[in-house]
Amino acid sequence: MKKNNKDFNRNPNGSNQWILRSNEEIQKIIDKYPKYWTKKDFRGEGKNNKNRILTRKETERMGLIFGNIGGIKQYNSGKLKCSMCGEFKGLDDFPDDRYGSSNGKRSNCSTCDVLRNKKYRESLKENK
Repeated sequence: MKKNNKDFNRNPNGSNQWILRSNEEIQKIIDKYPKYWTKKDFRGEGKNNKNRILTRKETERMGLIFGNIGGIKQYNSGKLKCSMCGEFKGLDDFPDDRYGSSNGKRSNCSTCDVLRNKKYRESLKENK
């Protein structure tokens, strides 16, 4: 059978083509690894892993749940995690910050913020 010259499909049977993994298979792979791994770690570009487990297109799919997303403050049931003590506290416990984050709150709770300022003042006195 002679092919039409206008048909440029060089692989009409579709042999030797990749079979895409489903979202369920990819989510099972993600769940096997630690929760602190980011998308970059699964691609082999992160700090925790240098081996490629998933492709970039697989990590960008909608509906996948990764344990950690870099650069975002940690929330849990409407509470924010303090960066110093590591406890989840209500947003009322965090002082306002005009130049800080998108929600206008600092990452340190009020008690830790007082301790941080106290340590800073003491270090200034020691240097003089």
